[in-house]
Amino acid sequence: MPHDHAPRIELLPLKAGLPAGQDSEITVLARISAASAPPPGSQRAPLNLSLVIDRSGSMQGQPIEMARRAVQLALRMMQPQDRVSVVSFDGHVETVAAPQLVEDPQALCRLVEGVTSRGNTALHAGWLEGAMLTAQFHDPGALNRVLLLSDGQANNGETRTNVIAQHVRGLTSRGVGTSTVGLGRSYDETLLQAMADAGDGNYEHIEDASALPAFFSAEMQGLTRTTGQTVSLGVEANPALGSLRQEMLNDLPQNPQGRWMLPNLVDGRPLEVVFTVQVPAQAAGSSLGVTRVRLAWTDRSGARHRLRTQLNLPVLDAPAYQGLGEDERVRVAAERLRAARVREEAAAYAEAGQVHLSREALIRERGRLMALNAPGLACEAEALGQLDADFGLDEQLARKRAVSQSYNTRRSKPQ
Repeated sequence: MPHDHAPRIELLPLKAGLPAGQDSEITVLARISAASAPPPGSQRAPLNLSLVIDRSGSMQGQPIEMARRAVQLALRMMQPQDRVSVVSFDGHVETVAAPQLVEDPQALCRLVEGVTSRGNTALHAGWLEGAMLTAQFHDPGALNRVLLLSDGQANNGETRTNVIAQHVRGLTSRGVGTSTVGLGRSYDETLLQAMADAGDGNYEHIEDASALPAFFSAEMQGLTRTTGQTVSLGVEANPALGSLRQEMLNDLPQNPQGRWMLPNLVDGRPLEVVFTVQVPAQAAGSSLGVTRVRLAWTDRSGARHRLRTQLNLPVLDAPAYQGLGEDERVRVAAERLRAARVREEAAAYAEAGQVHLSREALIRERGRLMALNAPGLACEAEALGQLDADFGLDEQLARKRAVSQSYNTRRSKPQ
């Protein structure tokens, strides 16, 4: 593969050396930049999308209006070479628009305007219909994806999160991804996040219609500037050091080979992954290949590629090691990911009916970040304080915000 069409990997250690004569833990920030997408104005790869709308009774009012507007925004952003289908579901599934090229977006928008709320929530069946329509016209040169919009809980047909995620994963292996959008305050964030993780896609929390244009602009730009899919990252120890204990701070899903599954590679959106590695004591004066990372991805043609980069560090005596400073970028990235875990804990406490523990965890983490006195963490501490206040006002909505913020941080999405 030509160099200018490959991603770039930069490995940044918290401290640029190892202490001699003692076991140590290194913290590493892997920064991954995607290959360049075609320049603006050139013919981009086509999209093959199915837009799936929850029309269950709980969607009545603002949620169904938000869903219709969201789908119409997406339709207007598509181009004539793109293919789209629209599905709606309550207790039954209806194909609103069969798969077709987007030659008349306004006609498709008028069809969407007729989607109204009514019965139960056969979420799995609705998603499956959309996935089948996308698979029917699967194009190896296109980005093939289902985008599901829902405000509720699956309560009709298959409802088990693990089973639904397994089915999503099966379609992903056939080249059909899944992204999910949770609307409002009542949807099942655990299910929608699990579907997005299994679907090599994105999960988004949308509270009001004003956020839709920015979300869809970013989502459609991401789809058209995707240069790598089914991305995995393996952290490989130096065989000479034996089996080393590692920890991934991003809390990413793993594939059957134990490698971490990353979001798609999108031009202009670097990914940041932080991990730690335990290193046994080494003699001073040497230079050590501590670890290397293995990045694998599938390009738009369906070809699989791999890239490895190694981190080498000098082993320093005590005075030299103590004189090393910390890389502020690595420290901030690591602490933001640790704060993301606390958000997940807060959401879990609230789910169990222990909101007081949610607030205690957030207050404690905010205090810890403030004590670090790092300028790059001031906004993070402020966000935790706001989330604590949110749990005091609306536990259900605060839980959605906590999960969404955590998800965005571990996947390098902007807040």
